[in-house]
Amino acid sequence: MNPLILYSIIFAIFVAAVGAAYASGVLDPVIGEIAKYMLKAKAEAEVQGLKAQGLQEGQDFLREEVPGSQQAAEIGDKFGL
Repeated sequence: MNPLILYSIIFAIFVAAVGAAYASGVLDPVIGEIAKYMLKAKAEAEVQGLKAQGLQEGQDFLREEVPGSQQAAEIGDKFGL
């Protein structure tokens, strides 16, 4: 059997399995964790940007009030993480 056909069949089965897992909601916790991780990274970048502007954490801003941190908390609440 041609390896290209075999790899195509394996890939199609994998895509179908992932699609079925997504449709059934099995991947929701994984998607929630990935989104939360990405938003925490965004919040950390925002904090570093604020520090680069000369602002000091605890005096000029709170880490929890940074938009990325708020979004990560909302995602965590939505997915129950």
